[in-house]
Amino acid sequence: MAPRLIVLGWDSATFDVVDPLLEAGRLPNLARLIERGARGPLASTWPPMTDCAWTSAFTGRNPGAHGIFGSWYRAPGAYECRYFSSRDRRAATAWEMAADLRWLVWNVPMTYPPTSIEGVMVAGYGAPPGSRFCRPETFQDTLAQRWPLEDLLDRAPHTSLEQFYVDLMRGLEAQAEALPFAAREAGADCVIAVWPHVDRAQHFFWKFRGTDHPLAGAVENVYEAMDRATGAVIDAFPEADAIVMSDHGAGALHGDVNVGSFLVSSGHAAYSAGKRNVLADLAWALPPAIRRTAKRIAPGAARRAMGAALVKQLGPFDWPRTRAFVGVNGDLWLNLKGREPDGNVSEEDAPGLVDELTAALGGLRDPERGMPVFASVYRRDELYSGAALDLAPDLMLDSWSAGYRVAVKRDPSTDIVGPPTSLAGVREPWSSEHRPTGVLVAAGPHISQSGIGAATLYDIAPTMLALLAQPVATGSDGRVLTELLDPTFLRDHPVAQRDVAPRSAAAAYSDEEAAAVAAHLQDLGYIE
Repeated sequence: MAPRLIVLGWDSATFDVVDPLLEAGRLPNLARLIERGARGPLASTWPPMTDCAWTSAFTGRNPGAHGIFGSWYRAPGAYECRYFSSRDRRAATAWEMAADLRWLVWNVPMTYPPTSIEGVMVAGYGAPPGSRFCRPETFQDTLAQRWPLEDLLDRAPHTSLEQFYVDLMRGLEAQAEALPFAAREAGADCVIAVWPHVDRAQHFFWKFRGTDHPLAGAVENVYEAMDRATGAVIDAFPEADAIVMSDHGAGALHGDVNVGSFLVSSGHAAYSAGKRNVLADLAWALPPAIRRTAKRIAPGAARRAMGAALVKQLGPFDWPRTRAFVGVNGDLWLNLKGREPDGNVSEEDAPGLVDELTAALGGLRDPERGMPVFASVYRRDELYSGAALDLAPDLMLDSWSAGYRVAVKRDPSTDIVGPPTSLAGVREPWSSEHRPTGVLVAAGPHISQSGIGAATLYDIAPTMLALLAQPVATGSDGRVLTELLDPTFLRDHPVAQRDVAPRSAAAAYSDEEAAAVAAHLQDLGYIE
């Protein structure tokens, strides 16, 4: 049995890079899909970050409904962060909604820890090192007999950027072979795979584009490798409908914005006089290989060091004197009485403070470029709705559209806006950051060539289910992209709906699991 639908995620792909490569004939497989199908922009979610975006794509719900606002996010009711996982997701995914179908779910973010499905789940994205990330569990051993597992997982620049590039290219070669194999082993009706390689390349290699650096062509070369992998999968199952998509786009990173320092300078927060945790700082500064060795030799000390870093992630603030603080992914919070441990903002004062912060942050500019660093400042109810609304921030700062990043560091700084900083785990600053518009390409026997209207990530799950002749969940935040479906297929398989029960959030990661995942995120440059 061959798959009826293949969904390939080119994490962070942007038409800004894709289109010149198409014109140069360097993406022949994507060009073939476009020629016999349709293409268009795909609006991301807020924040346009990998974990919440892919979760939105495959649930059809906004983060206020599914509960994933990022992999690394502030812990509810605490001035610290924790790692969110598949256990925290509150909405059903496409593979949980469909009946009588078999699936291959391959490295989709926020699927670890893996769950049993009809078919095979490979939940390697975000899996702690050394973990068992497949269901059935023995499928991990099947893969390991044929390919080095590190080539099938997310990669971090543990050594040099040159070696990182080699690792990314080798990984895509391996996955071009592994994915068709896994689809056949699973007997999958639908294949969903996410490849993070373009995202990693853009974060670290964007600055070399157009230069004479040896890595000047690295970003484009990784796109080409992704295209080859796509061709290998599509050619293996030529009768399947195919969707190629990204969760968000990408562009140049102009600088970091120290929102913590801004809040202090504007009188909305105060720094604590407490001392930095030297143990934590030293632990995070160690190279990844040494950190792994330290964990084996002294696991208790390693957990304490990493745990201390989790607590300090929101910044060194004097919480009783702080009226607003920033989370991890552009999320801004009021220090509300009754909600926060040391809350001091009353419900009556909250609307006025929101107005004040919105105006102040919206006017913040980069002194070097003279440009705003936030394209928009959104209020909670402008973006979010659903059962997980309690996890949503009071304000969401859109730095992505402007080409800036909310700095991971919140320590005192003379410059609120500065150049991108390198973090301890990678020692290399990012030169690219996400943008809120990704790519969507579709082709196949049941795909129309009439084009794609305004599409969002929330439309992906309903459209997938419709292509599989399955009912679509009522209450979805998206729609079936009917203009994308062949009229004859749509006539023979009219869109139906059914109620889908919400999913209950389960236990969070243990301290040891959280520390392991935090170390991996720090190696990638996502946290300090």
